[in-house]
Amino acid sequence: MLGRLDQQRNFFDEILFGHMLPADHPLLDIDRAVDFSFVEEETADLYSADQGRPSYPPEQLVRILFLAVWANLSDVQVCQQLRYNVLYRYFCRIGWEDAIPDDTTLVRFRQRLGEERWQRLLQRLVEQARAKGCLKGRWLVMDSSPVVAHAAARTRVQLLREGRQRLVQAVRQAAPPVAKELEALAEPVPDTTYEDQDQLLQAEQEWTEALLAAITSRQAAQAPAVRRVRKQVERVLKDERVASYADPEARWGHQRREKPFFGYKMHLATDETGYVLAATVTAGNASDLEGAPALVEQARVQGLRPRRLVADKAYDATRLREDLVRQGIRPYIPQRTQRQRLPKQGFTYDKRRRQWIGPEGHRSIGQSPHQRGGWLVYFSERACRGCPRAGRCLSRSQTRKVLYWHPGTEANRPRGLKRALRVRTVIERTFGEAKQWHGLGRSRYRGRERTAIQVLLTCLVLNAKKMARRLQDARGSGHGKRRAMEWAAA
Repeated sequence: MLGRLDQQRNFFDEILFGHMLPADHPLLDIDRAVDFSFVEEETADLYSADQGRPSYPPEQLVRILFLAVWANLSDVQVCQQLRYNVLYRYFCRIGWEDAIPDDTTLVRFRQRLGEERWQRLLQRLVEQARAKGCLKGRWLVMDSSPVVAHAAARTRVQLLREGRQRLVQAVRQAAPPVAKELEALAEPVPDTTYEDQDQLLQAEQEWTEALLAAITSRQAAQAPAVRRVRKQVERVLKDERVASYADPEARWGHQRREKPFFGYKMHLATDETGYVLAATVTAGNASDLEGAPALVEQARVQGLRPRRLVADKAYDATRLREDLVRQGIRPYIPQRTQRQRLPKQGFTYDKRRRQWIGPEGHRSIGQSPHQRGGWLVYFSERACRGCPRAGRCLSRSQTRKVLYWHPGTEANRPRGLKRALRVRTVIERTFGEAKQWHGLGRSRYRGRERTAIQVLLTCLVLNAKKMARRLQDARGSGHGKRRAMEWAAA
């Protein structure tokens, strides 16, 4: 396979000398900067030289998928472009007489590699950037950003109604006479029959449970399609936060309190220059802290030893700070709340009796552990009821004061936070570039793993672009025919 690609490279060198390609095009910069031969090494176990029909070279397929993300093209569009775009054919090593892979081949290849292998490809590119001196790696910059799902979210009432229709449709394929008997249970409950949404939801749940019970007693319940749809409907009944049958793994999350989104979260870790060192994808409702340990571990597996980590206040957790310090990494993470927040509000801590004392002298009566670490401290309802500060201290829903406190709040907080937060802006630019130019604001596919592959592919493109720019700056900017000859000789 490599010999074939080398022959095609020699063929296209003639085109380059003939000035058919723009010598200063960014794709040519990437082609010179990045050696994609590691793809063959990472996919060697997927192909046999003795059995089956000859396949397209894996490096060639990765180049095509890379090109699709780089130009923000679909699988169908990139295959169409390869029919007549000389520059794209050069980059993908496709000669004039060579067959062009169709979009189905690209889909199968992308899925065959799987998320784990795409992770390894990203790691190999990071290793290459490190070997060429493009990485600094003194800082680890961490953040997350939403990726909107390629599906429409539904309410629970809509999901229950759609689920019954899907169930009857699955039964109709397995046993049409049985489906005809169940059609009445698949109809939506009349909205005007009930006074409010809660009663309507309860009625929809009862109708759905009745349909499930009716299907269970029939032979058609054993059909694979019926079992698959039934599991999906049961997840809706159990209120597992499913919001779409098209993409049941997507979840509602919040970029900000007033800005919800439906989909996934991509968690990235970069160095201080913006190279993506690690990436992972979770459901949209996952906290940023869930992805943090995996990102740090991925960076360390590659042999990187960052001395500092900077992130926003979503990562403010004492446990994460302690873990980072044990690994020799200084955490630069702002607090969720202001320092000295409780003393400014008039609360003091009695170390001897291990109690908090309120502004009016009332003492806390107990505490319980918090999921982020630390404690929730409770005051007496009776004391708060007679306190003159109750109107200012309590919210409308509170009957007593509850405050959050962590003994290690001031621990593991090195100086220089403002400077560190300026370093953190590189990851914001990385997210902006990925979304604006490479379509990562919305998932192209359905399911967490497929979305993760899209994120990893986009990270490959971002890193390759940065490598090309860094190496070009190191060499100096050359133009015209001299530069074209250098490309051909490389």
